[in-house]
Amino acid sequence: MRQLELKDSMKIGIKELDDQHQQLTEIINELYYAYMQGNHRAVLCGLITRLNDYAHEHFALERQYMERFVFEMPDYEQHMQEHREFFTDAIGFLLRYIEEGSEITPEMLDYLQGWWKDHVMVRDKELGRFLRSRGVTA
Repeated sequence: MRQLELKDSMKIGIKELDDQHQQLTEIINELYYAYMQGNHRAVLCGLITRLNDYAHEHFALERQYMERFVFEMPDYEQHMQEHREFFTDAIGFLLRYIEEGSEITPEMLDYLQGWWKDHVMVRDKELGRFLRSRGVTA
């Protein structure tokens, strides 16, 4: 895994969502480096908590944007399903890490990076194009 960078060309064009995507980028990078440095469990727990809080806030904001156009929006249900899967897969695993002492693995970190590449850089880019086509610029 290498450091993630949210370049201008990767942004979706909705400032509020782009700002949150930058937060996700930073959290994933910090989680990776904390893991690689073998930092104390408390550091990792704090990052996991931030990721959980981020996901709740970000997914709620995306849903607010999408619900304005729910009957026009292509792939609305698929997008929502991906959010549910993120909670089941990533957040569920990370919460088990905190509660049960499960190990954070390179595969888990790869999953987060894959989510960032596949969901944020593909699905959310499509969302940004759709929202901008409907006049959303916030």
